[in-house]
Amino acid sequence: MSSNILKIIPTDPSFVPGNTNQQKAKIYLSKLFNQEDIEFKITDAIEFIDQGSNFERVSCNFCGADIETTAWQNAMDSAFLKKFTNLSFTSPCCNKLTSLNDLNYTSPAGFAKFVINISDAKNEIDVNNLKDLQEFLGTHLRLIITQY
Repeated sequence: MSSNILKIIPTDPSFVPGNTNQQKAKIYLSKLFNQEDIEFKITDAIEFIDQGSNFERVSCNFCGADIETTAWQNAMDSAFLKKFTNLSFTSPCCNKLTSLNDLNYTSPAGFAKFVINISDAKNEIDVNNLKDLQEFLGTHLRLIITQY
């Protein structure tokens, strides 16, 4: 049986909210997800926050063209060697400089040092909940559904 984890990350990969903001967010989330396992995780380095088996494709955030898996993997390997401190990527389709974090991932994915993991979430975060959570944490957020 597969399990899902709702991962909530800042859109800025290096952003880590302060302790007070994290506590406010934890209290808020515990009201929305009272039965679920909520974990706040902070790492020393930026990590790729993937969607697990929900991965379908990656496309250019400028022109929408699909990016070949090999080109994306090569860029990921290069960024990994730099501990994801430089996510710059030149899109092969339109030759524009972008970021691996800004590409269109189907299903969503991203990069972060700060992650909120909610295991087997029974509820969804609607637009208003997301807006409130962004205010508590002081940053824009990205939702990632990871399936294992």
